[in-house]
Amino acid sequence: MNGYFITGIAAALLGAAIGAGTVHKLDGVALAQERGAHAKDNATHANEIAQINADSAKALSAALAKQQAAEGQVASIETQFNTEVANHAKDSLDYRAQLIAGTQRVRVRVASCGPATAGSESAATTGSADAATSVGYLDGQTASSVFKVAADDQAEIDKLSALQAYVKSLQDQGFIGK
Repeated sequence: MNGYFITGIAAALLGAAIGAGTVHKLDGVALAQERGAHAKDNATHANEIAQINADSAKALSAALAKQQAAEGQVASIETQFNTEVANHAKDSLDYRAQLIAGTQRVRVRVASCGPATAGSESAATTGSADAATSVGYLDGQTASSVFKVAADDQAEIDKLSALQAYVKSLQDQGFIGK
């Protein structure tokens, strides 16, 4: 073999080694740059995720506070309703007992009346301002029954009022539309 040939092969091998080393070095620099960019992207992404989590926690906290406020208002409405129902029921029972006992009487205007029957209260009185109209009193049991109907009506009105207050509370909190 010729000396130039061996020298040429050695030079080619040396050139290939230098080229490969240079490519490896350049690829290492590019890889390092890519790893740096990737690490920066990861850090940015982690910061974005942390911010999303913080915003979510803040929104959840606000929603829970809003729900607790609404629950407090509903509990207040329920307490008020129960108190009013209990008071109306007590007042109704007391008044009905007074009607039955005769300590309270219900006076009504009557167009005509007959004589009182034995054992009953006076059916009518005369001397009213309008001579064609007389005044009479309901017997205690009848008056109590009439007042019970009125008390039942009041209980339904109380329920409706409480329901309206409940709905308004939910509307004010934004849980339902107006």
